[in-house]
Amino acid sequence: MKYSRVLVAAVTTLALSACGKSFEGPDEGDISGFLEMELDEGIDAEDIEIVAAQNVGDEIEPVYRTRANLDLVLEEDFAEMVDRIGDRPVVKVVAEKGTEYPAVLFTRSEPIGDEDWNVRIEKLQVRNRKGRPLSSFTDYIVEGSAEEKQAIEDEKREAADAEKKAAERLAAARRGFAGSWKATQPLKRSGSVYSQNGQQIGVSFDLKPGEDGFGRGTGRVYDFADPSVFAQSDVTYTVDDSGDFATVTFLSRAQHDELRFYVTEGTNFKLTDDGKADINNGRWSIAMKK
Repeated sequence: MKYSRVLVAAVTTLALSACGKSFEGPDEGDISGFLEMELDEGIDAEDIEIVAAQNVGDEIEPVYRTRANLDLVLEEDFAEMVDRIGDRPVVKVVAEKGTEYPAVLFTRSEPIGDEDWNVRIEKLQVRNRKGRPLSSFTDYIVEGSAEEKQAIEDEKREAADAEKKAAERLAAARRGFAGSWKATQPLKRSGSVYSQNGQQIGVSFDLKPGEDGFGRGTGRVYDFADPSVFAQSDVTYTVDDSGDFATVTFLSRAQHDELRFYVTEGTNFKLTDDGKADINNGRWSIAMKK
């Protein structure tokens, strides 16, 4: 009878070993819990199967490395951005919800107490997975949809309207530079009023209406206190495409014997739409108005 009890116990132990896992280490459930925390949004892991395991530590401090096969399953459609319409991304769906990707997972685990494990994901190998969750895109448009066609038409119309308005603003700005501009204050050098022997200098432009931002006129330098003492030159002016300023160019030397200042041929004044004119990047400046 004693021999029979020992035999039954041995058979029972063998049966339990055959039905359970074949190694001492974390099981699929232990690994699954840690893997879920590492996976990107929109991806789930299914059918995890440990196919190899090895204790790379020792009996005192066991450390198990495992290799497992599994399937990564998309919980929603995945997409890539292929274009942009205005501020909205245009996306192409590259994988539909439910798509499965075979993967191989490598882990390193250490026991915590008698039943728990600290599992670290070493590597997850998966091929040909593309895109990111469709829900991660904000205000997206799906490529090839009726919405994309309408958005393209709307963008073209808005661009045409914007171009038309910009052209109208530029035309108005160009017209705005034509007229007679006169100094409201004497010429300044480096921010201080320029004066030689008590004489201060004024500048004026008489700009004729132009075409496509280009026009002609006359420019004059004069004694600010006595405008009858002056020198003048033909000028051209070109309005910048921004419409914010015009470049006024003297075509000849403007000089008078009684003036302590002259303008050489080719001198460019930058005249803004609010009447600020300067030469040499602001070293010389003068305030004007029409």
